[in-house]
Amino acid sequence: MSFEMQVGKIKYGDQIENEYTCKGKNLSPEIKWKDPPASTKEIVIFLDDPDAPKKSFNHWCMRGIQASVSSIHENVPEGEKTEEGWIQLPNDFGKKGYSGPCPPHNRKHRYFVTLYALVRPIQDSEASNSEALRELCEGLMKKKVTWMFTYGK
Repeated sequence: MSFEMQVGKIKYGDQIENEYTCKGKNLSPEIKWKDPPASTKEIVIFLDDPDAPKKSFNHWCMRGIQASVSSIHENVPEGEKTEEGWIQLPNDFGKKGYSGPCPPHNRKHRYFVTLYALVRPIQDSEASNSEALRELCEGLMKKKVTWMFTYGK
């Protein structure tokens, strides 16, 4: 068994549909995964654009996903806390929630969804932004898995 994920109906490396971007409805895609390590206590999700002009640009950061969960539904609403209890930290657009791909000049960029399976839950006081959370996740991860898609011309 290996920790695996799928983002919507997108094949790894393919272009995401417009409805999930700033040119469309800006909906967060469904994300499914299976076989996280048995000792997983929490799942954390990041969506990043490493092709952004100055630095890798964070589009989504969500923590507090229970280990028993195996998918995130499409169109997670903006806001600090979802009805499921998941916590969305501010992304690099300054929004608490998902902000879809929106590359400058519509140039083709790669986007990476990363799931971290952590050995313990994150406490509210431990990470108030995506950079601090990512650093914490790197130290607490049991395993991580990444899915890449593209957007732009």
